[in-house]
Amino acid sequence: MEESELEKYWNYVASEAKGVQKRRKRLEKWKNVAKNWLADYADRRAYDFVLKVMNEVIKIGKPVKILDIGCGPGKWAMLFARNFGSTTAIDISPNMILLAKENARKDNLHDIDFRVMDVSKLDLSENTYDIVNCVTVLQHIFDDGDWRCAIQEISRVTRVGGYVLLFETAPDLAIRRRTRHLSIRTMRQYVSEFKMAGADFVYWRAADLSLPVTFLGLRKYAASFNRRVYYFMSGQKLLPASLLSFLSWAAAILAGFIDYRLAETPLSFLSAGRIMVFQKTR
Repeated sequence: MEESELEKYWNYVASEAKGVQKRRKRLEKWKNVAKNWLADYADRRAYDFVLKVMNEVIKIGKPVKILDIGCGPGKWAMLFARNFGSTTAIDISPNMILLAKENARKDNLHDIDFRVMDVSKLDLSENTYDIVNCVTVLQHIFDDGDWRCAIQEISRVTRVGGYVLLFETAPDLAIRRRTRHLSIRTMRQYVSEFKMAGADFVYWRAADLSLPVTFLGLRKYAASFNRRVYYFMSGQKLLPASLLSFLSWAAAILAGFIDYRLAETPLSFLSAGRIMVFQKTR
């Protein structure tokens, strides 16, 4: 995928994200609006798992320097800045960086260094960061050469002894690429490529064992942020907000049990979503 295409795609995603934020503000003024528990659960799960890895696997103690790659609207950068230390956040999309800066200002976070940058061509010094965070970024690099360059660059800017945290679609078995903006590679490929870049694989955990529940649930009855009803996307069938809110709540309970309990068992190998941790050794 050409860089210009990638920028165009993420700039479009940024404009959509900004529109959703505006609609959510209007939504706060309403009473008894249907709640999509499943969407909230999926977002909370990502926070819980990343924080658990940061605190229990990487074991952050002293103030650290963190690089957040593909920062998007800035949620991870803001989380790290509040909890862990100095944070630099980059994204290939100028529109995303503008949105992230706006969100950080609203949250009274003024010391995050936001920059427009391509992960495969990092304009950053080597051996600089204690932790590099990269959530669902590398899977969007369609070209294999750029993907390898990105891994080399991530390892280059990480200090020796520092860590790289990835949250990617990385199953054990190869599966077909699904969209023109998503290239799915196996965990074995990530481990091998980071090894060549000088970083050893030290930890992994399942991140989305409940994918069938969350995918079907979010697709079929995601909450509309500007109406007081939910829509079934197929056929535009209307159902009462209270009923679909209940269904979303029930699906979130099921997904939570699968992700938080069963993902700690051998069934974790069935998950396509993986959190992987690498430590730079040379």
